[in-house]
Amino acid sequence: MNWKPEIRKGAGPIYVAICDALERGIAEGQLQPGEKLPPHRDLAYRLGVTVGTIARAYTEAAVRGLVVGEVGRGTFINDFDNHRDDITRLVVPEKPQPEVIDLGLNLSAIGEADEILRSTLKDLSRSGSLDALLTYQPSAGMISHRAVASQWLEGIGIRAHPDNVIICNGGQHGLLISMMALAGHGESIATEQLTYPGARAIAHQLGINLAAVQMDEEGLDPAALRELCETKRPKALYCMPVLQNPTTITMSEQRMREIAKIVEEYGLWIIEDDVYGFLAKDRPRPFASLIPERTIYLTSASKSMAPGLRIGFLVVPAKLSRSVQEIVTMSNWMSPPFMAAIVTNWMANGYADKLIAWHRNQAHERQEVAHRILGHHAEHASTSCYHLWLQLPEPWRMDSFSATALREGVRVITADAFAVKRDHAPHAVRLCLGAAHSLPQIALGLNRLMGLLNSQPKPHMDLQSIGYV
Repeated sequence: MNWKPEIRKGAGPIYVAICDALERGIAEGQLQPGEKLPPHRDLAYRLGVTVGTIARAYTEAAVRGLVVGEVGRGTFINDFDNHRDDITRLVVPEKPQPEVIDLGLNLSAIGEADEILRSTLKDLSRSGSLDALLTYQPSAGMISHRAVASQWLEGIGIRAHPDNVIICNGGQHGLLISMMALAGHGESIATEQLTYPGARAIAHQLGINLAAVQMDEEGLDPAALRELCETKRPKALYCMPVLQNPTTITMSEQRMREIAKIVEEYGLWIIEDDVYGFLAKDRPRPFASLIPERTIYLTSASKSMAPGLRIGFLVVPAKLSRSVQEIVTMSNWMSPPFMAAIVTNWMANGYADKLIAWHRNQAHERQEVAHRILGHHAEHASTSCYHLWLQLPEPWRMDSFSATALREGVRVITADAFAVKRDHAPHAVRLCLGAAHSLPQIALGLNRLMGLLNSQPKPHMDLQSIGYV
């Protein structure tokens, strides 16, 4: 390998500048995963520095998680996809590891939902109308279910006729439907620079380009959105205005009005992902209330009621209703009427509101534990949801932190899972507090992470393993 890094002056010690150059080379694609770096003596000769300087640079790169060393073979660019699979994959394992505290998956707690379900199943069994739940229904869902959902959504200011409500198979399915309806292969959809990983996966499979919009302390930056509209001409904007995943930011209503104005000016559509919105006590009016004619609104029962209820609801403008229903038919035919009956029964009988109140209290309790243990590291996190965004202190890098955390028995998700531009991912991790079963378990996991935050990262390899000693 003939790699010779460009050393920028004024970047501190030479070994740090070399490591910075290596990190740039990876981000810019000059260095590929699995590629072997030059031996210490070769690179030292090319750069006119000592072998010890190169050894320190490679060790620093190991601390950052950029490289791995293999005894007798040399130093290699970290193959993130292969080596970090068990750390960052957003999947539910078939066999949960009891020794690992899962702060990675963003699940909501169960609470009283199981008892409510038992009661609901008894009610449904006595209703005498089960036949309709066992046969095909319109792709948008049963009109009785859509009417209940329509009435329930009025509680947050969304006035939608049942004809414009479409039942989908959870939020992920609703997002797939929405993206398919609004953009084609090669076209762009704008989104926050840190966004829901499921949106990235869907866009990739559909050949849609996600265009990153910069964020500030209030979320999506209107000036950055306007600039992107001028240059990229996106077809739509996908965003999460309330308790954004992963940052927990909630936009102000003034910020939302600024964005709505830009959306109307450039003729965009909005996909408003509001799956966490019901957890916020004080929330702004949805885009679906501000500009309903240009907004597809999306929510689901998974975050606000119970994660296993794979029922979501889209509220779509009338002019999109037919095309969206055709996509439902193509992708899913219809969502299960039986499960929709459970969710709408909960909406009609007050169980949904009861569960939402329980989740708010539960999230608040768990966030209080997190804020107490993590201190200033969690100061910007909302206390209304089950996740929080943890910016890592220097010299921690997200890869080495997540790997070390897993060795300590705690699973977290790194920022590159959320970054639209992976090479722009901050050194941060998302922590989720819903999957763990108890407050003591959460406290144990957070205390382990706090121990790491208060310590220095250890290199993934020592000088002997990279062939220097």
